Amino acid sequence: MRVKVGKDYNTMSKSEQALSLFINGYNCAQSVLIAFASEAEIDTNMAFIIASGLGGGVGQSQSICGAINAGAIVLGMKFGRYEYTDMSAKDNVTKLVGKFVSECRKELGSTNCFELLKINTNDAVKKKEAANSNPLSNVCNNAVSKSAEILEKFLAENILPPTETHSL
Repeated sequence: MRVKVGKDYNTMSKSEQALSLFINGYNCAQSVLIAFASEAEIDTNMAFIIASGLGGGVGQSQSICGAINAGAIVLGMKFGRYEYTDMSAKDNVTKLVGKFVSECRKELGSTNCFELLKINTNDAVKKKEAANSNPLSNVCNNAVSKSAEILEKFLAENILPPTETHSL
């Protein structure tokens, strides 16, 4: 699978990239992770694969929003490279991700897909009704865009010192 992006993609902000990807059919998690693939030090195709099962609140379970989950993955991949015995570095990354999730909750009102949508998307009739009246796109567009904006801010403000990586 090759990730397809538009010709103006590289001139957009990361939040605009994520929203564009979402509008063009990528799931919420893929949209954020693909937009931030370079920060996570992975290629866009790997981002597509990693996030493929995270849409709809992780496997369509409507749990944590896929866009927020992808942001947590980016932060972990960017700052989670530490020696496994370095508890301080582990705590720093964990706290950073926790702050990111809290900021998303504050901005969006929840981190839970079902609570954000207020629709059971696993019910085909309800999902079709929602698609026809646009709450899915309005709520999800906002979640993707805001999560990406917050992630941009966190990446700019939280430059953790490089540490040694741990090989398994």
